[in-house]
Amino acid sequence: MEILRIPSNTIQAVISVTAAEVSYAYTLTDLMDSSITTGTVTSSTGLTVTIPLPSTYDGSYKINVESTDHYVDVVRPYVDPTTKGATATDVATYAKSEELARAIIDSVIPDGFYFKKKVIETTGLGSDYIPLWVDAKRLLKISENNVLIYDAAAPELYPYAFTISDDNTSIIQSTTDLVNRLEGAQLVIPASGSDIVDIKYTYNGFPRTFDYKLVLEVGYPNIPSDIVRAAELLTEDISCGKLEYYERYISSYNTDQFKLTFDKMVFEGTGNIIVDKILSKYAKSITTLGVL
Repeated sequence: MEILRIPSNTIQAVISVTAAEVSYAYTLTDLMDSSITTGTVTSSTGLTVTIPLPSTYDGSYKINVESTDHYVDVVRPYVDPTTKGATATDVATYAKSEELARAIIDSVIPDGFYFKKKVIETTGLGSDYIPLWVDAKRLLKISENNVLIYDAAAPELYPYAFTISDDNTSIIQSTTDLVNRLEGAQLVIPASGSDIVDIKYTYNGFPRTFDYKLVLEVGYPNIPSDIVRAAELLTEDISCGKLEYYERYISSYNTDQFKLTFDKMVFEGTGNIIVDKILSKYAKSITTLGVL
């Protein structure tokens, strides 16, 4: 089930149950970070319950009611269908075409243009940085060796604060004091034991081999205006069946018997050269971090 995350919508899931006007307990699991919310709702005379859903992020959720799991997706469309139709029928028709246009765009730009929570599990490198390779907007939580050490919802409860670096490439411990950060792990020479003092090596950064779990805001808080326009063009093509030759990679055209030849790019992009040009600046040459 897909629920559109738009200003005019109340973000909620309607689920069928077996009894009317009965109190039902439910469990809502955010499949992005595995966080769990519980609650109780009363069923309607129509044998349904209405479960409120988070409206800040695009994401997938599992709802357990009556020991049955239901899965829903909350998605922000690239074009708000309610702005494109005067009647409910017009809005529903446009929404179907927009969903297909969005799927076509996402096939070219796999990450899409959504605003999500993302979990990254990594290890410390012995430096003052945890490298990032995603388009992170804000650090929500960080756990060290399975212990929560920072939560942006209540930072005053933790001795240290963490943030995303100004160049958006790493997680750092935030401070207002003078600091010279370690770009790499320190060379530690093992020391022999002593009968006088207990020799320990302490470090307040991200120690080597320590496990870290990051929960981040990633993606686009607002959809770029050129992507909105690209989605509108594709939606119009789908809704109206437009087949303008100059937008369809025609490499040759004969008026005798209307012989057409399509360029091979028609099978590699969206089918609309204007949209492909818009999307080209968002394409990534490296989609998976690794070693060549």
